[in-house]
Amino acid sequence: MIIQGKEVKEKLLEGINLVANTVKPTLGPQAKTVILQGNPPVIVNDGVTITKYVSHPDQYVQMGVQMVQNLASKAQDSSGDGTTTACILAQALCNGLAIPSNTDKYSTHEMYHLIENFKVEMITSLNNLSKRVTDEEIVDVATIAANNDEALGSLIAQAIAKVGRDGIVTVEESKSHVTELILREGMQLTEGYISHLMANTDNGKTIFENPLIFMSNLKFRNFKDIIAMLEFASQQSRPLVIFCKGMDGSALNNLIMNIMNKTVECAVVLAPNFGDQQLDELGDIKCMVGGTIFTEESKDSASSFVASDFGECDRIVISKERTIIVGGEGNTEDRISYLKEQSKEMEGFEVSRLHSRIARLKGGVATIKVGASSSMEMLEKKERLDDALNATKAGLDEGIIVGGGVGLMKALMGLPVSLKATLPSWLAGAMHSPHITLFHNSNRKATVFNGKLGFNAKTGEMEDLEEAGVYDPVKVTKNSLLAALSIAQLFYSTEVAVLVEE
Repeated sequence: MIIQGKEVKEKLLEGINLVANTVKPTLGPQAKTVILQGNPPVIVNDGVTITKYVSHPDQYVQMGVQMVQNLASKAQDSSGDGTTTACILAQALCNGLAIPSNTDKYSTHEMYHLIENFKVEMITSLNNLSKRVTDEEIVDVATIAANNDEALGSLIAQAIAKVGRDGIVTVEESKSHVTELILREGMQLTEGYISHLMANTDNGKTIFENPLIFMSNLKFRNFKDIIAMLEFASQQSRPLVIFCKGMDGSALNNLIMNIMNKTVECAVVLAPNFGDQQLDELGDIKCMVGGTIFTEESKDSASSFVASDFGECDRIVISKERTIIVGGEGNTEDRISYLKEQSKEMEGFEVSRLHSRIARLKGGVATIKVGASSSMEMLEKKERLDDALNATKAGLDEGIIVGGGVGLMKALMGLPVSLKATLPSWLAGAMHSPHITLFHNSNRKATVFNGKLGFNAKTGEMEDLEEAGVYDPVKVTKNSLLAALSIAQLFYSTEVAVLVEE
């Protein structure tokens, strides 16, 4: 079945509006929550989680829903936050594009270049407005990201203060109702799992408690080479993490099949670096978790292990781009002393690399253990804390801009004069939509932005938001805008929708 022209736009827009209107109430300090079907029901105000639950029986409308779901996922993957803002911007842009009088004078090619040029200039303008986060501002950024929960914001700031700006902060569920911060040994690696099918959480991470860890620079192609360690881990009722040079062929295919069938709990991570440096990095991991390193050079066989060859840790968190080891069973002090002595004999890049390894071994992991009185409260609080932590990290990475949607409007004012003179009103107006949404969520009538004062949804007053400490991470704002503009381009260029009926 096929639909074309105006009907396509109407159906897609219905789906886009459905998702955006569902997440809109969750923006800002006066945000409301959304209850999602489950047993028990789930109460959240996390945009990307909410979008996953939205659906429509009309499959053409559902295509519009899925466009926004993809947008939300991309925004989440890019910066860990900003999905609601991305949805609001996409809605405003697509509604503007759906009005013929706004778009009749543009060809598809011209519209594409208009949006592309706008995208480049807005990103430049946002970068120009960005400023570095001071130590005092970390708590402000974290608090706002946590929907103005000052207690959670303070915990995040304390965690970063303990491990440093580049340190590791994780979020775990507590077995009590108390939320607390603890510091444990740990390290972060810049390698993640080799397949997303190894993830065991809804947010695309693999999280194992008390896993066994096999370390090697071996490459596995045959399933029989790893069967023995999988059976051993299963007998111990413990998950298994395999560090190796690579895995493919029957080894990978059969392992994935067993993971999906829940026969085994296992994740495979590429051993960091290459050659001798790879063995050095594995040696650092061994000092953290204990165990033995199996090497190609020694012609070791993975099936010849004994129980003591496996490393251990309290917890491991693996995503597609990194691995965090928490609470290893080894001892890093001797390793750190050894690397410090080595660094005295090195020069240039090698010294820098050794210092980086020392910092990683010394850094530790700050863990925020989230307490709550019920499972529903736990989930909502944990989601909010995860978003706040991601947003804070994003702010530390690329700086911050004034929040409350004002950053986008100031970036708009900072565009080149020649572009502003020709900018369509619907495109410029869309940049005001997050700020206007904050008014609506506070049951206030929106007022026109005067170039300086913005709406502080926490106090209900028009204020200088920078002086009030209202900031957003520029990385989150940029990624929200980029995701929304991408959807707008796709929406405008779509003329035909094809439904394959079963």
